[in-house]
Amino acid sequence: MKTKFNQSKLKLAIVSAIMACSAGLSATSHAATASDNMAVSTLVANSCTISAGEMQFATYDTTSGDAQTGTAIIATTCTLGGAMVLTLGEGASPSVSSSDTVPVRQMIGAGGNLLYDLYTDLAHTTVWGNTAGTGRAFTATGGTDNITVYGLIPEEQSVGEGSFADSVAVTLTY
Repeated sequence: MKTKFNQSKLKLAIVSAIMACSAGLSATSHAATASDNMAVSTLVANSCTISAGEMQFATYDTTSGDAQTGTAIIATTCTLGGAMVLTLGEGASPSVSSSDTVPVRQMIGAGGNLLYDLYTDLAHTTVWGNTAGTGRAFTATGGTDNITVYGLIPEEQSVGEGSFADSVAVTLTY
């Protein structure tokens, strides 16, 4: 027995099969989902860097009757909003007299000892000390904070000719 194929019916069957398959492939199928939240956190530590500039006084004239002034910049970079206290040490060779409870800073040289002091203000009224109470408190800006130190060598000190120097520890407490 011979089967006779009708080409139009065969074409219709093939097109129908293709349409049925493509309809099944284009249908969106969804998988099940689950979700959660991931916690993200950190701790920002209060941290700082510090750089102390040099203070150089002009030539001191022992006979002029004039005091000598100088300035230096201390640059700090600390975490924004941090509470800071900047203190200055007594120097390498502080001098304390029997009636004086606060050491007096002095530069040492071949010509003797030259007294000086460091201040928080241009008027030289507040001595900059080495304790929290005598240091300079400030709040960090988050950028570089430039703090000026004001120095004063009192007039008419009797010292000999030569170079004088001292070294002062600068401490930033945060």
